[in-house]
Amino acid sequence: MNKKIQYKNFFHLTSIVTDFFPSSGAKMLDIIFKNLLGNKALLFSLTNQAAWRIKRTKKINRILVVSDLNIGDAIICSSGVTALRKIFPQAEIDYVIKKSTKDFFNGNPDISNLFPIFIGAPFPTEEDLLELSLLIKNKKYDLAVNYSPMIDAKIYGKISVINYSLITAQLVRNEKFAKTINNISYRAYHLISDLFRNYLPSGFNDNFEGPSIYLSDEALETANKFLISNNVSGEIPVIMFNPETSAKYTRIPFNFQLDLLKRFVGFNCTILLGSGYVEKDIEQKLLLSLPAESRKKIAIVPAGFKLDAYTALIDYSDIYITGDTGPLHLAAARKYSSSDGTSLINKTAVFSIFGGTPSHIYGFDSKTAGFFAANQDAPSRAFIAPSPCRNITCINKLAKTCKTVRCFESLDIDEIVSESANHLGNARKYRRRNSTSFVK
Repeated sequence: MNKKIQYKNFFHLTSIVTDFFPSSGAKMLDIIFKNLLGNKALLFSLTNQAAWRIKRTKKINRILVVSDLNIGDAIICSSGVTALRKIFPQAEIDYVIKKSTKDFFNGNPDISNLFPIFIGAPFPTEEDLLELSLLIKNKKYDLAVNYSPMIDAKIYGKISVINYSLITAQLVRNEKFAKTINNISYRAYHLISDLFRNYLPSGFNDNFEGPSIYLSDEALETANKFLISNNVSGEIPVIMFNPETSAKYTRIPFNFQLDLLKRFVGFNCTILLGSGYVEKDIEQKLLLSLPAESRKKIAIVPAGFKLDAYTALIDYSDIYITGDTGPLHLAAARKYSSSDGTSLINKTAVFSIFGGTPSHIYGFDSKTAGFFAANQDAPSRAFIAPSPCRNITCINKLAKTCKTVRCFESLDIDEIVSESANHLGNARKYRRRNSTSFVK
């Protein structure tokens, strides 16, 4: 049985357990896997194996970092590249990512060569694996860091490999400790700095505030034109609302989304409403469910809008609201101009709403102990919907097959609206914006 089938069968089985026994099944899965994968002895063993692989590497001049296969993963795993660059300033550090995310890394000084290879998700295609294999064969790397559970370590041949299993064990173990920062970007960074502690240069700065991404002048100009054409003024605050996620287990239920929008249109603000790509036309359904007068305050970001230009709109917004999905990590990342490296606005409050997936791992919160803050000069919050069956196996939302979606049993709309109102009331403290222009 190949790895892909084993992977699917495992998560299908865990989904069956919580379909029949939502609460007790979730508790059982947490006990089993937090004690199995988060076992202290296992973590010790994996750490020692990784340290041995590093020690046997006589020279470290060429390093390959391979991200996992989704959009958010490219942002998350770039944290490892950042750590490696601090430790090996002269090394050639190459980064393999999903093709659709390549525009976010052009201009990143930590990356020597960018290889936008992957087109498959959540599983790599045969073409993905062939292209990666040829890259490894031709470049002759000294070391590889593999963040993808779907890329078999055998593909790296004799290269020393730091494999995903170590960070997985760390994440699972840390879920036992609510006040320990367990954000996956934070852990991807510190995994490297911990493993290579014998290589740390003098004066090494272990401070990590979060990933960075880069936006082109073209993306900024496309966002500008959209704002101008929709009469979005820099004089009043902007809320950008993302109604879509890649999985039904993380998508905020329609009734909750509608309730939030009904409350937001009462604010003195403009609302940018994203479009659906999995849940087709969800933005139109939401819009048509609002009174005609309220619709005037909402501008739809069309489905064909390029992802980098969409991210530029996030940077312009005072608040970005979303479920757990790739654009959450785009919103939380620090944004720079790819043409000259200057910082963009970076004052967006990132408010994420969690259903099935563990917020401690994927979320950002500047207010709650044990959470990692978004890399923005503004607050971030993770709002967590009660769920009777949420468990550690929900970490992989794309592989779950639960027939009944219990991820959003309820949602405290009042808390989200209150936090949003408070932030908009203080928006001038965070913003110094007099126009819709990004490009200097």
